[in-house]
Amino acid sequence: MAEFIIKNRFRRYILLSSCFIAIISVSVYGGYTNAGIFPFFKESPNQGEMVLIPAGAFIMGSSEEEIQGVIKEYGKRGDFVDYDFKKETPRRQMHVKAFYIDRYEVTNAQYKRFIDATGYKPPHHWEKGVYPAGKDNHPVINVSYDDAMAYAFWAGKRLPTEEEWEKAARGNNGQVYPWGNEFNPENVRTAEALLATYLSPRELVKYAAPVDEFKKDESPYGAYDMAGNVMEWTDSWYEKGKTRVVKGAAWVHIGPRARSASKEGARSDEISHLIGFRCAMNADKGIKKAEIEKQLYASIKN
Repeated sequence: MAEFIIKNRFRRYILLSSCFIAIISVSVYGGYTNAGIFPFFKESPNQGEMVLIPAGAFIMGSSEEEIQGVIKEYGKRGDFVDYDFKKETPRRQMHVKAFYIDRYEVTNAQYKRFIDATGYKPPHHWEKGVYPAGKDNHPVINVSYDDAMAYAFWAGKRLPTEEEWEKAARGNNGQVYPWGNEFNPENVRTAEALLATYLSPRELVKYAAPVDEFKKDESPYGAYDMAGNVMEWTDSWYEKGKTRVVKGAAWVHIGPRARSASKEGARSDEISHLIGFRCAMNADKGIKKAEIEKQLYASIKN
């Protein structure tokens, strides 16, 4: 009888454990993570590196009036050739649940810890698996959507949706940029600020600022570099089944591309020296994980 009870408890433990693994392996927004490659989290996501975005309504997108103003002044410049402004419309009210988002873009140093822990392939421009010297605190680049997803899963996080990203960037009142409605070239790493730096031609091609350099590129919730520096992957479709939404401007773009409503599309396997990412996490994730672990513990005891 004792042997039967022990076996029964073990089966219950395995069943609950399987449910737990399934829960953490399936993305909240559809699709699957690389659970087969990374079947465990780090000890705990570091919420100290994240900011809380409260639940509630916010204004998303651009109005026709705003778009016409940008087209009139900048429409013939390279940044907006073939740019689809209709993707930004309409200006509308949306609602998201509470979530956390990284305060800064994921850095080379953070991504290196992921590579060291998992054996995952490094970005192609790293020499012998090491990022360029002195770039510890610069955003990691040349990472695909799939690479960003793998890192996020390993870190116990996920990628933000387009809606979450935009609320985190512009707040709930629909302001155009993270800091307000008027563009200020001194606030953000875009082409205007780049012209004030002295760089070699080689550096000019692939330069992004350290993630904590532009203190005024700060959202109402305390997230930085959501206007400029590098573009960022999200977990939303741009063209369903084809491309993912990429938000924000990179350092080579002119100011209006730094508007929180602007966006582009990129294939999941595409890489660019202009694209990085930051992670998000459900605000109640820690509570749910604790509840599941409590059930597992109770099952073993009983």
